[in-house]
Amino acid sequence: MRFIPFSLIAILFAGCALTEQPIGVTDFAVRAKDGSSEFSARLWYPGSGGQEQTFGASRIRPGYVAVLDAKVALQAPAPLIVLAHGSGGSAESMAWLATELAGMGALVVAADHPDSSGGDPQRASILEVWTQPEDVRRLIDQLLASEWRSSIDKRRIATVGFSLGGTTVMLLAGARLQFERFPAFCAKHDDGSCRAFQQYFATFDNRFFMRANSRLVDGRVRAAVAIAPGFIESVSAESLQSLSTPMLLIVGEKDQQLPPQTHVEPIRHLLSPNIGYTEITDAQHFSFLPICGEGAIAVLAETNEEFVCEEVGVKSRAEIHAETLRAIVSFLMSADILVGSLD
Repeated sequence: MRFIPFSLIAILFAGCALTEQPIGVTDFAVRAKDGSSEFSARLWYPGSGGQEQTFGASRIRPGYVAVLDAKVALQAPAPLIVLAHGSGGSAESMAWLATELAGMGALVVAADHPDSSGGDPQRASILEVWTQPEDVRRLIDQLLASEWRSSIDKRRIATVGFSLGGTTVMLLAGARLQFERFPAFCAKHDDGSCRAFQQYFATFDNRFFMRANSRLVDGRVRAAVAIAPGFIESVSAESLQSLSTPMLLIVGEKDQQLPPQTHVEPIRHLLSPNIGYTEITDAQHFSFLPICGEGAIAVLAETNEEFVCEEVGVKSRAEIHAETLRAIVSFLMSADILVGSLD
């Protein structure tokens, strides 16, 4: 991989900040593996013309500006970056990153994964870690067979995932789980992830572990970024040491759900030379979710969920996002995913 100096990244960001090109968005349905059901996905891309409007706004989020079904503004096939959300999340929970990457010339897509989006973020189906990778595979299949195929550079497909989505991108890149290690880990540690799922440990059987530990790699994925990935303590040492797909791990220093001191530090010596590591100081687990709007904490207090928007250090969420984005862009450039996108 090529090293991109931080000073160059800063210059590139500065140049992008001056761009007035709008971001286009379009929604579509993805056929599930069984062919009998569908799930929704959103694609962000460099656009041209059209009327800007606000997307993703809610009682706690201000949303972002884009143009629905804007004309595509690409001079050549572009990289495709697939985003994967966390437990109980959604495609829109990744929009803060999608709009930035689309503004740099990429096609960026995210889905509402049926078994892990919305609703109860602690439900049993979220532990079926094979479902998101299967969804991503279907998503890529469909895009490469659609009218978007001529706009996609198949040599530059990457994935970026947060939390459960971080697990997903690791598995697609070639990592494999030994999922029986997760209950064993939680017998010795008490953190947010263990408290969320320990009620289901008694339901695990050999069939479950066979599915969870299966090989889920997708050779089309040329680079992966795992942000605060779940179940990383259960990834097999062999797969970490032999992983050949370039990967970047990003963790939050003050992650209360997946503390890096217990989940990541004990396995860092196992990481192959293709796996980079970045720790964002002051970041908690939910710092990697969208910016919260004015009054969001008061709204979340109604359900005792203020932690979703409360930062625990001196950095603001905007500062944490900027640092995270710099790390991602630098890595994707070094992996030749964004090559040519920022000229």
